[in-house]
Amino acid sequence: MIYRTFIQYPTTGMKGYFRLSDLVFLLLTLGAFSASAQAQNARKQIYVAVQLHASDIIRNEAKRRSWPDYQAKMNLFIPAEAAQLPACGKSLSVSFPGGDKVELSRMRLDVRCDEGQGWDMAVTVKPDIYLPVVVAKQGLERGHVIAPDDIAIKKLNISNARGNYVTQPDDVMGLTVKRRVRELQPIALNQLDSPVLVERGQRVMMIAEQGGVQAQTVGEAMKKGRKGEMIKVKNESSERVVSAIVADSGVVRMVYASGQ
Repeated sequence: MIYRTFIQYPTTGMKGYFRLSDLVFLLLTLGAFSASAQAQNARKQIYVAVQLHASDIIRNEAKRRSWPDYQAKMNLFIPAEAAQLPACGKSLSVSFPGGDKVELSRMRLDVRCDEGQGWDMAVTVKPDIYLPVVVAKQGLERGHVIAPDDIAIKKLNISNARGNYVTQPDDVMGLTVKRRVRELQPIALNQLDSPVLVERGQRVMMIAEQGGVQAQTVGEAMKKGRKGEMIKVKNESSERVVSAIVADSGVVRMVYASGQ
């Protein structure tokens, strides 16, 4: 806000004097205008400095997370005490006490003026970040294997999103839903599981490798398993039950104890 103070001097033939109370009132009014303008400058300095710093944080976070396309709006909450601060004659110092850990729902930035006696203030930033993410076209039930027709891309505010939202459709193709996903709900990786590659009772190829020599045989899976999981497998030839790691669909690799 711009304050304009007009002082009209008395013309000839008019009484040309101020009462003492009028003079005191005028001085106080001018002082209030001056203080208000100064406070507004300090507040504006804080706003600009925090806005720039917060934008840099979000920009770096976008690069780290490989966001394909995003829009960000910064909502700043500056304490009312800023109205009492003098404008700073130096560039404000802004620091982010959170370090490398960025909570998108709420960030705190510390602002400091190093001129004269100086002052400091904590400002809260709540960004709105709109990002194209993978959502469910319709409700997906537990155990469902995700196919291309199950998903869509929708730009949403992910600032308060829980879990690891997904921006690339290929990252969820073929994965199994382990918790129900509602229609148009963003799909998070913690809602999904890798597909079952081996079913209980299934005949599987058992691969054994030791000392550079590889051998293959057939066995029966004693339980279902996903890639990387360890399961028990019964060798059809020896009928021995051994531990094996699921490597691919219908394929397991034998696990040997140390020293064997």
